[in-house]
Amino acid sequence: MRLRWTALFAAFTVLTACTDYEFTPMTEPDTGPERFECPAEQAVPFAPAATLGCEQEAVVGSFTPVVEWEWRNNPLQPEFKQIMATPVVGNLTDDDGDGDVDEFDIPDVVFTAFSGGSYGSAGAIVALTGDTGATMWSQTSIAGHQPYASSGIAIGDLDGTGMVILVSATDGLLCLNADGSFRWHASVQTDPYGHPSIADLDGDGIAEVVFGRSVVNADGSIRWSLGGASRQDFAGFAMDLEGDGLMEIITGSGVLDALGNERWNDGDSGWPAVGDIDGDGLADVVRVHSGRVSMTSAEGVRMWDSTLTDGGGGPPTVADFDGDGLAEIGVASREVYRVLDGDGSQLWANVVQDYSSSVTGSSVFDFEGDGAAEVVYADEETLWVYDGATGAVEMAWATHSSGTLFEYPLVVDIDRDGSAEIVVASNDYSSHNDSRGITVVGDADGTWSAARPIWNQHAYSVNNINDDGTVPSAPTPNWLDRNSFRAGNSETRTGLAQADLTVGAPDTCIETCGDDIATLYIPIANTGESMAADVSVALYRRDGATTTLVEVRTIGDLYAGSVATTPGFEVHRSDFGTHGLTAVVDDDGTGTGANQECVEDNNAWSWPHFPCD
Repeated sequence: MRLRWTALFAAFTVLTACTDYEFTPMTEPDTGPERFECPAEQAVPFAPAATLGCEQEAVVGSFTPVVEWEWRNNPLQPEFKQIMATPVVGNLTDDDGDGDVDEFDIPDVVFTAFSGGSYGSAGAIVALTGDTGATMWSQTSIAGHQPYASSGIAIGDLDGTGMVILVSATDGLLCLNADGSFRWHASVQTDPYGHPSIADLDGDGIAEVVFGRSVVNADGSIRWSLGGASRQDFAGFAMDLEGDGLMEIITGSGVLDALGNERWNDGDSGWPAVGDIDGDGLADVVRVHSGRVSMTSAEGVRMWDSTLTDGGGGPPTVADFDGDGLAEIGVASREVYRVLDGDGSQLWANVVQDYSSSVTGSSVFDFEGDGAAEVVYADEETLWVYDGATGAVEMAWATHSSGTLFEYPLVVDIDRDGSAEIVVASNDYSSHNDSRGITVVGDADGTWSAARPIWNQHAYSVNNINDDGTVPSAPTPNWLDRNSFRAGNSETRTGLAQADLTVGAPDTCIETCGDDIATLYIPIANTGESMAADVSVALYRRDGATTTLVEVRTIGDLYAGSVATTPGFEVHRSDFGTHGLTAVVDDDGTGTGANQECVEDNNAWSWPHFPCD
């Protein structure tokens, strides 16, 4: 609710839109609230149905980026503040106090950092809060194991015991608990730029970790390890390529089954991704080699190669860039970002600058909710957003800098405000711009489409992880629904999600009734599709056309689909005016609320008389 009241009310019999300044009780008020022993417990839990279509019309063309926060210095380990690896985002802590770390908590950011120019050596692993960028913890040695300074990160709940963090260490694969403490270590082949990935290989509800040509169990024991992994193999991941319910492992040079047996290996190592590229309903393996892009069938049959004339080429992104219903491939190379059609021909290309590594990645998201995807890419000097169909520049953020490795920006709802943010890592190892750390860019008007609160690994696809960080045991193959890889939830949207706050039948503590005092517990629900922030409830005495504020209580953030009950309001008989008492949710006592709701006529409950009578 925004600017709900600007004057005293003339009547309290109807509460319609926010401009009508009137109340409507949610139910017939003559029975009064139910009475229960203290503390109040609801006899019938308040669980209203979801508000369908709770969204605002999309503002197509709105693209007004603004920095929401920056992390440029490490207060715990000041020398480790440079980042040249893709961060990850997910919930590590119980922010809402419900006893669970789940999708309703504020996401956090985890990344590796280096000191000076030592990006290929041992470094630090750092965690930040997603809404403010405050440093949660930073470590360079965990039980004697040192994380690599530019390792990729993977996060997820492997076995139902909570979120863990996986990182490439100088002596193998290192697993941390959400608070940064040691969980386990596996002595397998490692790489300074290794990227762990997570999947439930056998569908038993307990996930495994794919790391190079090794698989490590959830408890840190080694399931199998083949050795001989190339750098591109350390960008591998698992998917059910054949649709038979069994996972395969896609490496840089081919495909292994879940037991480590070679399905095929053509010896031509590249950065892998998977999608249905030719529109036949079957999985295809896309790899970017040095100066080439190739497409290979799931069975290992090479379909085509396309040359990158400027050399290089980083991890590919798969999505429907042009809205034709078919997947295309986005690839960044030395001097060009290009999108290739399903046959390997070029759809469009833009000039970029990546003389450092020439192997950066990219991501895709539909920011404007108009069904057309945008490309998000950062080179040495600029964070770019391109129109997916044409390559037209929608944003050129020129304060970015990086010496570049294999990193790419993420698109997540990092603060649970219902609008996406871009999370980009920077370093001033190159001489182009003096930028470093983590930058979060959002839309000044909050009109970007809602995004997921999680992006859990470098080899990310929407179906490989649940919002709460649990790992699906039988995920739908990505090419059968979204047909995307390293892409956010960029499906067509008709509007921007909104909250809808409603008030349920209050409960009364009867133990105080004899003292002319009633303690009221008021249930509040968010039946909308987006989080409601800073929710407050105000009580107003009603005397004819006059209202008088009695008390305000704050219950904090209320996520979509959740219910909370206010702390007890102790009200005296004298607080009830000639026309009773009214509770209004999303009201800070001035008639102003913090949230734009899709329905504004269900925010009040009225008592006509003292409830103990």
